[in-house]
Order: sequence, then C-alpha cells, then structure tokens
Amino acid sequence: MADPDPVRTDADSRVWLATVVAVTAPFLALVCLTLWRTPYPLSEGVALLEDVARNPAANFLNPDTSYYRPLFHITLSTIWHGAGSVDAVIGWIKLLQIVPVLLLVGLFLWIVWPRSALDAGTTLVAVAVLTGSPAFRDNLEIPLSYTTVGMPAALAVWLLLERPWRRWHGVAILTLTAVAVGFKEQGLVIVPVVAVAWWAGAPGVRRGTALALVALAAVYVAVRLSASGSWPLFQQDVGYGFTRLSTEAAEQRFGAFPLWIFAYNAMSTVANVLFAEPTAGVFRITDSLVHARWSLLDVAALASSAAMTGLIVWWASGAVRGAVSRGWSPDARLVAVTVVALAACGALSFNYSRDRLGGMAVVFYALTASCALRAAAARAVRASGARFAPCVAALLLLAGGWQARQLETLEIVRDTATKNMREWLTNLPERRQEFLERPIYLGIMESMVAQGTAPSVPEATRYRRLAAWIVGKP
Repeated sequence: MADPDPVRTDADSRVWLATVVAVTAPFLALVCLTLWRTPYPLSEGVALLEDVARNPAANFLNPDTSYYRPLFHITLSTIWHGAGSVDAVIGWIKLLQIVPVLLLVGLFLWIVWPRSALDAGTTLVAVAVLTGSPAFRDNLEIPLSYTTVGMPAALAVWLLLERPWRRWHGVAILTLTAVAVGFKEQGLVIVPVVAVAWWAGAPGVRRGTALALVALAAVYVAVRLSASGSWPLFQQDVGYGFTRLSTEAAEQRFGAFPLWIFAYNAMSTVANVLFAEPTAGVFRITDSLVHARWSLLDVAALASSAAMTGLIVWWASGAVRGAVSRGWSPDARLVAVTVVALAACGALSFNYSRDRLGGMAVVFYALTASCALRAAAARAVRASGARFAPCVAALLLLAGGWQARQLETLEIVRDTATKNMREWLTNLPERRQEFLERPIYLGIMESMVAQGTAPSVPEATRYRRLAAWIVGKP
C-alpha cells in the first residue's frame, strides 16, 4: 500500500488522479442521476414516512425493536418535519442516498491516489471492484440508506487510522462510528477494525479511543440483547442451499438448534463478498450452472470474484510474511482489518444473509484489491518475454470482468427505478383499500402518486441482446 501520508503536490500525481476521476465520473454521474430520478417506492417507503409522521423523533431511541436504526429514523423525521413539501422530502431522502455514494468513491480515490499510468489503470479496476460488488449494489435502494452512510464512515475512519495522530482523531473516530451504528448496527464493524488497527500499531489512534469504542459497543450490544427476548427467532426469510425458507419454515427446521443456520448465514455473507456466491444465502449461480441456465454475467461474476480473491490472498500472504519478519506495516494492517471486517459482517448477519450486509467489509476488500492489482501489474511489467503476454492478458481479462459488473450495477439501479414505477401503477388500488383505516398512510401515499407514476422514469438498456448479456437474463 502507498505511504499513508504522501506528499500529493507533484504535477504527475494530480494528473493521474484527475484522469481516474474523469474516467469514473460518467458512471458515477449516471448512477446518481438514476437514483435522483427513481420513484420513491410504495412498499416499505411510505410506511417509513408514516412512522416519522406519527411518532416524535425521541421515540426512535427506544431499543425495544428488532430493527433499531435510531439515527436513520431521526434523520427521516427531521426531513419530514422540516422540508416543507412532499417533493422536498423526497429530494432530501434521495440526497441521503446519493451524497454518501459520492463520498465513498471520493474517499476511496483519496486513499489509493494513483501516481503513475500503471496505478491509474489498477485504480480504475479497484473502483469497479467497489462499485460492481453485490454488497455495494444491494445498498443502492431508496430510502434505505442505512449502510450507504456507514461505508464512507468506515473509509474515513481508516483514513484517520493511517495518518499521523492528532488530538481530534479520537473524537472524529467516535463520532463517525456513532453515526454508522445509528444508521444500522452494521456500523459496529468499525469497532474491531479500530481495535485491531491500534493493536497493529496504526499511527492515527490511541489506546483510549480503542477502549472507549469497545466499551460503547459492549453497552450497545448489552442493551440490544436485553430486549431480544420478545423478538422472533428469524426476522426475514432465510436462504439455504438452493432454496429460501420462510420464517416459519426456518424456525420449524432450526428452532431447536439454530447455531448451524446462524453459522451458515454468517458464512454466506462473507462468501458473497469474496466470491459473489451465494446470493442472500442461495447458491443462485451454482444452480444456474448445474441446470444450464447460466448467463455470461453469471460466469463473469463468479470467475472475477474468485480470481480477485485469489490475487488478494497472494498479495496478503506477502504482506503478512513481511509483518512477521519486519513488524507491522500499512499493508499488513490492511490485511488484518479486512479479515476482521469480513468476520464482523458475517457475525452481524447471523439471523439472515443479504448481499447488502457485506457492505462494511467490501470497502476494505476493494482497498486490498487495489494493492493486489498494483503488485500484480508491477510484476507483470517486469516479467520475462514468455510470461509477459499471459500475465497481462490475465489482468486485462480480470479487469474486463469487473468493468462488466460495474455496468451491471448501473443497469440494476435503472431496473429498480422501473420496478418502483410498476409497483405504483399495479398496487395502488389495492393499497387504497388495504389502508382505509390509516388516514396518515393514505394521505402520504396519495401525495406521492404523481412522482411514482411519472413517465420520465429511467429504463434499462433498450437493446435486447446487450441488456440480456448485462443483467444476465435469458
């Protein structure tokens, strides 16, 4: 990994960073523009606004609920009561999803900061690893910006950990962690990251900060567990093997000894970050391959993830060997916190696995991918004549696979926009009947009909063959 506190004033360095930003900007702009034009969803979205309209903001601090996201709900409440109009509310909620995405990519580029043409090329692939991963893509759902806020917070904490210590670092790290946890409990991943980084000699953190974070996390977990007795064993449907189990079926099958399914859920989330499989606990790609229903994108997802994870393991083994012989380095610390983040994401998804639950780990996975790609590209350039061509070809093929997955992210965001509009068109009459006795819900829903049915909703690529290849549909 590069020097954690580099001098970034030379012209070449700025030129290569500007080049990467210029190449990344169109994709990022299209994703953000699509999110801005995506209709606010009917399902779940309207109910969230009903909650903040009916309840004082302080009510969301009560931990006696299985879904505890106090800062997220307080933010929604502040928007609802302060925006002035429904259109303004929707706009602010969309910004709550868009701004963290911009911050995430911006912080990522600031950390990896390319200094040569080779760095620029590998950085572009690393950005594709970040934005093409299921753990990133699955979090691009309006208004559910839970983990989208936590991901840039985790990168900001890592940035501080690897910088020379300043007095304000402790307060900043505690604040960023509190924000991430307040939006969703997955923000707790930052706690072991900080603790391990301090133990491994990170210059930007002191023991007091690490101990304070661990203590606060312990209190948070204790408070949450004290109220867990009234919650159902399984909160959502559980993916298992090649099928999905309803909450009732899962409890009937695993209720007497749930540790096995808890371990399966945890490993599924970790494996999804590393190998893009399983998806929400279901081995979807494997099933499609076995039954000859696979698409080119299925193969690209599985192969590119496996190859990238293998490349990371190769690079990480060298970093760990260096730490054993010479002591901790920034590279070795990055390996350690990546492993810890993966384990923590798995542990926090014990109840059910979803792609989005790996979001806090995928930021570190992408950072390690950047380091591994740079090391592999440098070795390929120095390779002998016979080995040069196959090494470069392999790296280009890997880059192409991840670029295709980055395009898939954009297509799926567009597809989600169309699905949201379709839901408004098909489910609105039924909802009007179903919620007759909830006037607040009906009032909010009726005020959003125009935006939900607007004809300007983004659509997926219209070219059938290209769209089929990108989104993996037959």
